[in-house]
Amino acid sequence: MRIASASMKWRDMASIQYLYGKELHRDPQTHLSLTNDPDFGYRLACQLPHLLREKRLDMGESDKIFASEWLSEDQVVIGTKCNKLFVLDLTSNSRVEIPTLRTEGTADNGDNCGIHCISVSKNGRLVATGGQNPNEVAIYRLPEWEPIAVGQAHRDWLFDCVWLTNDILVTGSRDATMVAWEVSSMDVDSPEGLLAEGAPKMEPLLWFSNTQSAHYHEMGGEKVRSIAFSPFCTTLGSLQTDPFGASVHFWDVQIFQELSSVKLPYCAENVCLEVDTGCNHHLFAAGSRSHISLLDNRDNCSIIGTIKSIDNDCGVRSLKFSNNTLSIGTGGGHLYFYDIRAGRYLGTSNSFSSMNDICLLKASRGYLRRDEIYRDYFSDFPDPPDALYTHCYSPIKSKIFIAGGPLPLGLYGNYAAVWL
Repeated sequence: MRIASASMKWRDMASIQYLYGKELHRDPQTHLSLTNDPDFGYRLACQLPHLLREKRLDMGESDKIFASEWLSEDQVVIGTKCNKLFVLDLTSNSRVEIPTLRTEGTADNGDNCGIHCISVSKNGRLVATGGQNPNEVAIYRLPEWEPIAVGQAHRDWLFDCVWLTNDILVTGSRDATMVAWEVSSMDVDSPEGLLAEGAPKMEPLLWFSNTQSAHYHEMGGEKVRSIAFSPFCTTLGSLQTDPFGASVHFWDVQIFQELSSVKLPYCAENVCLEVDTGCNHHLFAAGSRSHISLLDNRDNCSIIGTIKSIDNDCGVRSLKFSNNTLSIGTGGGHLYFYDIRAGRYLGTSNSFSSMNDICLLKASRGYLRRDEIYRDYFSDFPDPPDALYTHCYSPIKSKIFIAGGPLPLGLYGNYAAVWL
């Protein structure tokens, strides 16, 4: 099976010109000079949410969707709580299930949390995601989705992964550690030696953690909930939680040593960390139940601002930067857009004056399985909204894929849509 590669240009000028010209009622062919404007990307990011419309995607009876990445302008790969990996083709409205990987040494894990992370390498050749065992990382080669390796090092669920280079990967786990992996040693240009039941075992390059005590993990301390990498300052950020709160730690990835850390002011449900790789290379954002904390990782390493979540008690579930805007996916089924330059949420007009003018994308109802848990505990109440656990911009930033599922822990269901 051949799936389109992610190695493509980030800015298709004709498509962007068309999108921008459509909003301004201009002829795109006569306004090519627009892209010479240094603020063009910023203005496009501010206009885009007003133009998008929801196109629902049928995910059948899959459970919550936790992770997603674009492979091309027409294809998205997603991971679910029921441990399924799918490639969605938006042109044909079809989906293909990709077999999850194991090795001969993979242990069965009955307590499976599903796939929480997907990351495509910088050159678009490799994909890293969770394996059949949620403690393991699986590596595939695009565009054929050939199994390359399975990494076994973590003692608990894998929560996030990010590529530092085309062959160096870092994973973060609930076991309070991060692990660096070198995939080049697996000879990714040759499929020889692949096992019928999976892929070869990949050995870790090194472990690193700020945890001092071997017993700290047993006490529930410093779970690595999310990681984000800024290639421009070679800094990795890790969002880590414990029973008493949360903090963001910054690491020099050239020597894998901690540079600094910041205690977050809002303690509850810190689950997502994002870095601005476009405009503000030192700007990180961490989402909690009620706020987003903005951090600068430079010398003084401090919190430079906070943004109050509009869906206050539903939590911030996903974050993405795009041209000086920050998109915020919540547990209430809304995607909001915050203008970093202006210091306010995007409004529905230039005369933004109140919370009623907030610009948002509201998810329609997704699939909800009405099983015994639903009947016993939820049937007497209105169906809850779908939490937006993941969202991502298409390569040329003209579409947004948004996905998730019901917020309550016991409910089974999914939501997926492309907004275009």
